[in-house]
Amino acid sequence: MPRQLVLITIFFLSGITVTLSGQVKNARKEMSLFNYSKAIFLLQKAVKSENPQTKRQATLLMAECYRKQNDIANARVWYGKSLESKDTEPISIYYFAQALRSAGEYGEARNMFLKYNALIPKDPRGKVFADQCDSAIAWKGRNPLFEIKNVSAVNTPQSEFGVVFYHKGILFASDRILSRQEEKTYGWTGNNYLRLFYAEPTSTGDLNSSFSIPELFPGLKGQSVHNGPVSFNRDFTEIFINRTLNNDKGRKDNDRIRTHLLKIFTATTLDGKWSEYEPFFLNSNEYSVGHPALSPDGNTLYFVSDMANGYGGTDIYFCRREAGKWSDPVNLGKEINTFGNEMFPYIGSSGELYFASDGLAGFGGFDLFVSSRIEGKWKEPENLGQPVNSSYDDFSLSTTGTGKTGYFSSNRPGGSGSDDIYSFRKLPQTPPTPLMAISFVSGCVKDKSTGEPVEDATVFVLDEQKDEVIILKTDIKGCFSLPVDRNARYRVKATKTSYFPDCLSFRTDPLNMQNDLSIPRDLLIDKLEINKSFSLENIFYDFDKWNIRQDAEPSLNNLVRIMVENPVTIELGSHTDCRGSAEYNEILSQKRAEAAVAYIIHQGIDPGRITAKGYGKSRLINRCNCTAGTECTEAEHQVNRRTEFRITGLSFQKIDPSYAPDRYRGGDILKIGELPDQFFGNCKPE
Repeated sequence: MPRQLVLITIFFLSGITVTLSGQVKNARKEMSLFNYSKAIFLLQKAVKSENPQTKRQATLLMAECYRKQNDIANARVWYGKSLESKDTEPISIYYFAQALRSAGEYGEARNMFLKYNALIPKDPRGKVFADQCDSAIAWKGRNPLFEIKNVSAVNTPQSEFGVVFYHKGILFASDRILSRQEEKTYGWTGNNYLRLFYAEPTSTGDLNSSFSIPELFPGLKGQSVHNGPVSFNRDFTEIFINRTLNNDKGRKDNDRIRTHLLKIFTATTLDGKWSEYEPFFLNSNEYSVGHPALSPDGNTLYFVSDMANGYGGTDIYFCRREAGKWSDPVNLGKEINTFGNEMFPYIGSSGELYFASDGLAGFGGFDLFVSSRIEGKWKEPENLGQPVNSSYDDFSLSTTGTGKTGYFSSNRPGGSGSDDIYSFRKLPQTPPTPLMAISFVSGCVKDKSTGEPVEDATVFVLDEQKDEVIILKTDIKGCFSLPVDRNARYRVKATKTSYFPDCLSFRTDPLNMQNDLSIPRDLLIDKLEINKSFSLENIFYDFDKWNIRQDAEPSLNNLVRIMVENPVTIELGSHTDCRGSAEYNEILSQKRAEAAVAYIIHQGIDPGRITAKGYGKSRLINRCNCTAGTECTEAEHQVNRRTEFRITGLSFQKIDPSYAPDRYRGGDILKIGELPDQFFGNCKPE
């Protein structure tokens, strides 16, 4: 995590009274100005000095620089070297223990914390963190609650963090250097100053997809200022931004060295242009105010501060907005805040609080936690567990509307750089069997043409009362089962890549006390094969008309979804009954086919993937023959007035993987809004 985001305090090193070499003196000066990258460069020769005192002090200063930069691996190495000296300060033992803990070496870290506790028993951190090492070891065997992925499309060797959802994409902070012409770098990290970048996913709804090239967020001037992270209101007309200024009148320490503080600024937009950024009323030159997080209703602003009378290093506070004015700050209390640092608050759609803490029990560094407010009191924070949390710093979480997916940042090894953005997805947990539930309802999925069972098909089951969708996978026999409530409505849809889906709806009988029930019929999915034809049901036209009626849209929408999910090209054919002349029917059917194709193209399908063909009355499929004078009912004529599509080949167009049904895993539970519109629209009651 970029250290400028932890409230910046003056470098302090006790016990150094001896005269140091020129390199060490210059390094200390750079450290006092927070130029740790320059200090490391100066110390590289001093640590090889033949003078024991110079080497000892340079080694410890090197360890301090890497700790300030949050370079865990190097901090661990150099603190370990510093402990080879007989007169090591206890605080160095503490920092060595923290580096070991962050590296996941819990056993050795515990021993070092206890050693520090024996030397400084009045400091509670030694005993607390020793106990937390024991907890971390015990927690490592727990089943994960989340699945995570590195969003490599937006990460660089520098830091990326603080994701918020903005319009169609994401906005995040980064200290990346865009070009060689950018000469201004921040001495703390050796990188650029933090700026805001915007990127849009190439696949809608896919948090792990590739992204557009990140672009600078407009309206922010100057590079000698850290900008980010930020928070917006719901309609993106108000912004709250975290800033660390390099030219502000920050507080001074005893050596007259300024400490630059976090501050919040806010602006509004009208017609796409941001107003001047105004300081938040709590900004101070005596303490920091940062990491703004606006509640979904826009009336409460959460933030972090080290103002007086808190519980630890940085605490989380909030202010309420009433009649256009902000209230006095309120500390969230000891239920949330600890002797350590609580940072990066984020408020979910249901009011839950996500935040990072290095004081609560965790795996090391900053861990991510969640809490909710019940009857005016915050519940005990819940650690989100591995793999969201690691022994390194995990922080700055944001969620989608469902709270089951989102982003966070971490400096764990294996990423692209210092801090990387990761996506997360909540793993399905075994759903409890509802009270008053029928034991199970079962069903099977079969190939419509062959009647053979279809293994590993994806089955979506919508509980209409809960608006929840349970994802199931068929077994080797093509079957599935699930617990259901009595007197409840369900829709069940079977899908598989390269198959035409099947869907039905049913209601459980409240008076049926049997333990095992079946869905009304098998789900029959049709394999999409070249030159194979499929009928589109409910494609009706008014007499002598070719415009698409509203009742035809669901069936055409299903065809659109098939083309979105499968790389196929098709011919859409329209047929008439035997009445009327051949020429007339060919013209009418061609116009009807073209109207259906135009509708499908209007939904976003590439015109090169679909053609229209009117067959008139040349392909009758029943006994009706007007030329021979066969008497047919209106229903029999209607059978011939059909619309079909035929697979003509494969498309070279890349299919969006976010629409593929096979991407879902058995046991997932979704909200209906997470699926495309009208996903269950063609489910008929049986």
